[in-house]
Amino acid sequence: MKWSRYSRLFQSERNGWLLYSSASRAFLRISGEQVETLQQIMNDPEGYDYSQAPLLYMQLRSLGILVEDGKDEELYNIIKMRHLTALYADQSLTLTIAVTSSCNFDCSYCFEANHQGHIMSEETEDRVMRFIKSFQSPILHITWYGGEPMLALERMRSINRRLKDMGKRFDASMITNGYLLTQDKVKYLNELNISYLQITLDGKKETHDARRYLAGGAGTYDRIVSNIDAVMKSDFRGTLHIRVNVDGRNDEEFAYVYQMMQQKYPQDFGRRITVYPGFVRGEGHPDSGCFFDPVGQGEFLSRMMEKYQIAPLYLYPQRPSSGCVLTKRNAFVTGPDGELYKCWDDVGNEERIVGSVDCRNDWNMGLIAEGMTGCSFLDDAKCRECFYFPVCNGGCHRVRQNNLHSDKIQSTCTYFKGNIERLLELHYEMKNRQKAKEPNRDKS
Repeated sequence: MKWSRYSRLFQSERNGWLLYSSASRAFLRISGEQVETLQQIMNDPEGYDYSQAPLLYMQLRSLGILVEDGKDEELYNIIKMRHLTALYADQSLTLTIAVTSSCNFDCSYCFEANHQGHIMSEETEDRVMRFIKSFQSPILHITWYGGEPMLALERMRSINRRLKDMGKRFDASMITNGYLLTQDKVKYLNELNISYLQITLDGKKETHDARRYLAGGAGTYDRIVSNIDAVMKSDFRGTLHIRVNVDGRNDEEFAYVYQMMQQKYPQDFGRRITVYPGFVRGEGHPDSGCFFDPVGQGEFLSRMMEKYQIAPLYLYPQRPSSGCVLTKRNAFVTGPDGELYKCWDDVGNEERIVGSVDCRNDWNMGLIAEGMTGCSFLDDAKCRECFYFPVCNGGCHRVRQNNLHSDKIQSTCTYFKGNIERLLELHYEMKNRQKAKEPNRDKS
């Protein structure tokens, strides 16, 4: 019998002693009289006489705080099995379609160099459709991407019509800067079967316009806010997600955007519209010192909660997702010429092309394998022994892949690392406030 490496007992200055398990995700407050007993068990789980506290022993076992020898290693294998099963499943095809490499913006932090690209041709559309048809997967997930996909609205509509004619069951997302999504274009969102729409707003008008401006330098804030309003007043059936790219220069303005949307759309906020932070990576940027590492991300989330009572991302660790395009077997990004990539960040980078929609044989399998398995956190010894392993998916795998070829190693750790006790404390207090607001129930 041993104290699981995924269990942590800690003292909160405001809330007393708290116990958390990243394996079972159990979280509870410990009474003062139990603390000494728990500390004794934690320090010597084999030698403690559990006959003195049989009920506590049963609770610790059921919650995964105390485990038999080898159980932590067994859990690692179970998590790895589940993760790989999801990554290699072929029930669905996930395809990001960059219908154009052109963009009407010239954002200061953009990683795509070519804003004067072109729109996917009809001939390339035919090739993409054949590529989709070659997969037997019954479910299709489409993400419209660019450049700016709204520059190629008619190409999206054409592909969408052909997918419906093909009889494919599919859902769609769109990543757009929002500038061209005017009132007369909003009607196409439902036609395109879009369930997830992302638009970026980087703070107050002055800040946003200094970061996200048109190719000629003009500001974009007023037009985007107006277009967001058009979406929310329409019959759009999906959800609108406002992304705020946050770094050390505009972090306090996240709360401004969050509260503005909350006040403008009180009935729909958290349901039809959400606001969340996007943490922009700073490699190669002259102001890279302003960008947050994972610890800084956690500190930002703590500050939002303590100062504004805003929880834009989870304060409590969730079970990890099943991976990204880079790590999934049936997931690809196609550029406007039909070239294939394994990450959104790679679009337009010839060195990162892994194949073409025309041929499924002559692919760069070495590059694909490196992204899927060569940099996997599942085979990382440090990750395997990490307290956060059950609630972490290894972070950005594109960064992990970059780390294989760089002397400047970037952290891919979860934002909970270095902040777990503070975030759990805030989560505990938030839940208590929510309970206090619940109407009293008849206890008879």
